[in-house]
Amino acid sequence: MIRNLKSKITYLEDLLQRIASEILANVLYEKALPADLWASSEKIIDAIKKTAEEIKENMLILKPDRSPSIKRTFKEFIQPINMFEEILKKTPEASPNSSKLALEHLRKAVTESQEFIEMAKSVATNPSQYVLEILKLKEVYGAKEYISKVSIPEAVFARLEFLNKNMEILKHRISNLEHSIQELVRQIDRVQEEISKFQRSQQKT
Repeated sequence: MIRNLKSKITYLEDLLQRIASEILANVLYEKALPADLWASSEKIIDAIKKTAEEIKENMLILKPDRSPSIKRTFKEFIQPINMFEEILKKTPEASPNSSKLALEHLRKAVTESQEFIEMAKSVATNPSQYVLEILKLKEVYGAKEYISKVSIPEAVFARLEFLNKNMEILKHRISNLEHSIQELVRQIDRVQEEISKFQRSQQKT
């Protein structure tokens, strides 16, 4: 999973570089019709949104204790992209000023992406230790599944049978740990929601 996260981070950085060089650096797009600008950017925007969502989900698994910060940086990155898309889709035949406004949101998204990417790199480098243990146990269990399909001598089989029983115990523990992580994420979300409610109530007074 960590290797997969690092690969997605690199891919996202490449996509953002393409946005900067192919779209934002081209001043002609500021005067283009919204429909034309969207036609030129739709595929790469869709790829960015999909990749960012996958990175976010990986981060939530690898670092559940940082769930609020992960969701915040993701939202701050994606919101300007959604605004870029919304402006271009709602005003396909509007004045070119719409394209200029949309590009301002896209520039903001590229800027906000830096914090999101830095957090992703941090999570990939330093995931939660108990999550690492779960991943290691899964790898061990996966190896057991492979071994069970290989033809082996009877003398070795007896030893592997003992290992198999221990693997079943590990599998049960993995399941319990995953449940604990999911519960932790839910608790963090509840606390964050209560904090937001309290802040809104304070603003009204």
